[in-house]
Amino acid sequence: MKKLVHKHVLIKASVKNPPKEEAVLNTWFKELVEEIKMNVCIEPRSRYVNAVGNRGITGIVGIETSHCSMHVWDEMDPGIIQMDVYSCAEYDPETVLKKLNEFTLVEYEIMFIDREDGFKVLRHEKVKV
Repeated sequence: MKKLVHKHVLIKASVKNPPKEEAVLNTWFKELVEEIKMNVCIEPRSRYVNAVGNRGITGIVGIETSHCSMHVWDEMDPGIIQMDVYSCAEYDPETVLKKLNEFTLVEYEIMFIDREDGFKVLRHEKVKV
């Protein structure tokens, strides 16, 4: 039996090419789950929100060890993405950043937290690409 861990990455990113279509984000989520070596247990679900000031796509995918979620604001340039990946299995946050760069990162802030015994910040940085 695998040892359970509790790792959570939070990312706020500015991107040049934010996803705007549900099918695009759903496919991206499936690929991300595969790249972090997890398994989908709840298929990706995304919806475009067409509310002024909150326009963009929001989505989530359930993984056997928890979830990945994202909201995108695409009204501004660059677009803004807020996302998180929480898992009870080990994964590399660099893999998440590499996948996120498919939307052409301009800058990002990342916080990687070990939630095993309280909240221990393993990494926190803001990067201009």
